[in-house]
Amino acid sequence: MTTRKITKKRAKLLADLEYLVGNNCYNGSIQNWGPGGTFEGEGRGFRYPLTLIDNEGGKDKRRYRANDVPPEQLITGYYAFGANQLQIVLALEEILQHLEKNYGLKL
Repeated sequence: MTTRKITKKRAKLLADLEYLVGNNCYNGSIQNWGPGGTFEGEGRGFRYPLTLIDNEGGKDKRRYRANDVPPEQLITGYYAFGANQLQIVLALEEILQHLEKNYGLKL
């Protein structure tokens, strides 16, 4: 996990970036049925839920932008894939650090 303290401004940026990633999930197997039982095709995009760990170790699932979450809780955000986890917020923080160090990004 990151050793650097994350500011509120940086946490908002991380929450916004996570929201963009989480909104780009797609399942081609979902069957879409409209009014009157009309088949409207296969496949649908959806928001992947973000799971956060609170101070007591409890899980908090989010389906919307996590801008109201303290930075120390936001950094715990992950996507659960069965027994696996993608530490999405930590990965985005590492990307920002890489861009700052190697490409001169100023935040």
